[in-house]
Amino acid sequence: MNKIKALLIKNICSLSICSMNKSVPFVCVILALLFAGSCRSVKSKAPAEAYQNFEYKAPVSHVVVPVELSLREIETELNTQLNGLIYDDADFADGVLMKVWKVSPILLSMRGEEIVYEVPIKIWSKIKWEFNQFGFNVSDEFTADASLRMTFNTKLKIGVFWTLEPQTTLQKYDWIEKPVITGGSISLPVTFIADRVIKSQQKVITEAIDSEIKNQIELRKYVEEGWNALHQPIQLYNNPTAWLRVSPTGIVVTPLTGNKDFATATIRIDGVAETFLGAKPAVKLTNLPNATFANNASGDFVISLINEMSYEEASKLAYQHLAGQTFTSSNGKKKIRIDSVQIYGGGENLIIKTKVSGNVNGHIYLKGKPSYDSAAQVVYLRNLDYSIETKNAMVKTGNWILKSTLTKRMQEALRYSVAADMAEMKKQANAYISSYKISKNVEVKANLNQLQPKEFFITQESIKAVIYATGSMKLSVKGLDIP
Repeated sequence: MNKIKALLIKNICSLSICSMNKSVPFVCVILALLFAGSCRSVKSKAPAEAYQNFEYKAPVSHVVVPVELSLREIETELNTQLNGLIYDDADFADGVLMKVWKVSPILLSMRGEEIVYEVPIKIWSKIKWEFNQFGFNVSDEFTADASLRMTFNTKLKIGVFWTLEPQTTLQKYDWIEKPVITGGSISLPVTFIADRVIKSQQKVITEAIDSEIKNQIELRKYVEEGWNALHQPIQLYNNPTAWLRVSPTGIVVTPLTGNKDFATATIRIDGVAETFLGAKPAVKLTNLPNATFANNASGDFVISLINEMSYEEASKLAYQHLAGQTFTSSNGKKKIRIDSVQIYGGGENLIIKTKVSGNVNGHIYLKGKPSYDSAAQVVYLRNLDYSIETKNAMVKTGNWILKSTLTKRMQEALRYSVAADMAEMKKQANAYISSYKISKNVEVKANLNQLQPKEFFITQESIKAVIYATGSMKLSVKGLDIP
């Protein structure tokens, strides 16, 4: 362009010298100045490329494991184990024979942290008494039949080593049928028989209940199975293939409480949830820690999703928004046009290498830091401005550009809505993790309800965005969770 203008000036001046008087070269000077001032080249030094390491601290996540122990199942097993004749004392050496039958089903219910149940029993006893003193020997025998209802409480506690530690105690007893005594020449008080029954049966029944609860529910086995399964990577979405890996760091459990049908507790596994693109990440298995206790075990599940864009893609996107746009000086006399755009890294900033033509020709450089507008769900370049190198070059050749609306209009043009992208990411992730079978007995049920970019990294390979996805995750373990 400059060569063409110089040639035109030369031809005009040559023509003027040949055909006009001596005043004509003055016109040549004016034309030369006019053309020289109308188009200038800017020679800005390119800012140096610089890139960040992709290092970020993943957020702590919480995975909820519900524990629901069916009282009806425990009740069924107890009634199977304690059925018909439950006590038979055939040793008459102490002067008492006794048989005890369970006469109707045991009924369980939960009140706060305790299981409450009644054991209806029927008693037959044969009692021999003897008085032998001062040469006198008097003895007698009689039998007695009675029915009573014994009420027990079992406090369920989870031990530090993930064992159930039931503690059963007798609360009270009520007569269904008071003792009917047959034979004998004297009458004995009812409390005598009751005390014998309670003394003999309390330990038998409480130990049977405690043993049955322990044997039926192998708590540690199930918790350990869930803990180990959670280490397994979970596929989040395809295209690109992304994996979620949770690295558990701690575990908390609430006290067991319940209602009529269930004893419930909540286990919360704390850990770091990370995402990996491409190949399935390796498993880093850790041992199940001892239980720690809390009254509340709620918490959000937060994972960091990684989205990336190559510099080629970013440059193409910017070119689509800016190519061919014209920017005018404040007085309207000067213009430049954007011919090409290239993006590369400048530390925490992106460098926008822009080729312009018009009243200024050459490359100018702008820089801005990738940021996220949560209200508009838009990624933009914060503090977009000319590089120091471009500012220095512009002072000499195109100072008017510095005062133009170029940076403002470019900042507006370089706003990229991510609402649709995040909605699609959430849709794909939820499709995989809403019901994901990790193993035969362990299933994950999760839901992500909010996605928000948190950090941007300008790496050598690409522009990476760390997106926090917040929601809930429930781990169902067969044996702990009643379907």
